[in-house]
Amino acid sequence: MRAQQYIRGNLNDMAVTPFKGSYQHAFTFNRSFQKTPVVGQNLIGVIKGVEYENSYIVLSAHFDHLGEKGGHIYNGADDNASGTAALLSIAYELVKTPLKHSVIILFTDGEESDLKGAKAFIHQNPDLLPHIKLNINMDMLAGSKSSNYLHYISNGLDKIISEQSVDSYKQNYVYSDFKIIKGFGKRSGSIQRQVNWNQASDHGVFYNKRIPFIYYGVGTHKNYHTKNDTYQNSNHALLVKSTNAIYQQLRFIDKMID
Repeated sequence: MRAQQYIRGNLNDMAVTPFKGSYQHAFTFNRSFQKTPVVGQNLIGVIKGVEYENSYIVLSAHFDHLGEKGGHIYNGADDNASGTAALLSIAYELVKTPLKHSVIILFTDGEESDLKGAKAFIHQNPDLLPHIKLNINMDMLAGSKSSNYLHYISNGLDKIISEQSVDSYKQNYVYSDFKIIKGFGKRSGSIQRQVNWNQASDHGVFYNKRIPFIYYGVGTHKNYHTKNDTYQNSNHALLVKSTNAIYQQLRFIDKMID
């Protein structure tokens, strides 16, 4: 698969340490109406922290999409090539200037099939769970041409940083040319009315294990899960701003975690 090869090649070129000796971590799952199990492949690296090597922040983004349906190719430029690109970009910066805590760079497969890749990561690494301080999940950061804002939700931050630090973190979402909004709107007639955002992407698996998380995304838009989710139809400027903002917030939170 080209996406896997591209991600693996970039991790290798950046000299990101393979997770437990390998970038590739296979898992199998069953898909409806298919007798043969599907083989998925998570891609994982580690960037060691300078102070707390055995304490982790997991940065995640899924790289799978819908594939081909009805003779049309669903490219998934926003969902979730945008999050994948952001994760690679942030990893590049972290290699140059590591955080206090170690960072697991997690590219998941099978997100579109009930978060199978994230579930496999949790299942395969039970020893790691007590040492994961936070999951930051990135899924759909570019939106469509009409998307203007990045949204976020979080849970459990008060478990890892002080109340004062949580307030400072929220106030840090102020940029002169860019707005980050807490929560996802419930617009009448929109699919967003039906979404449980705590379970909307891979962060839901960490949430179920009571691991604090922050989820960043633009929410659903007119190109979501259609053949029109292409590079040409996505908001490139918003992706750049979103990536930079998430990186800055990551560094801020890393300093505040005990």
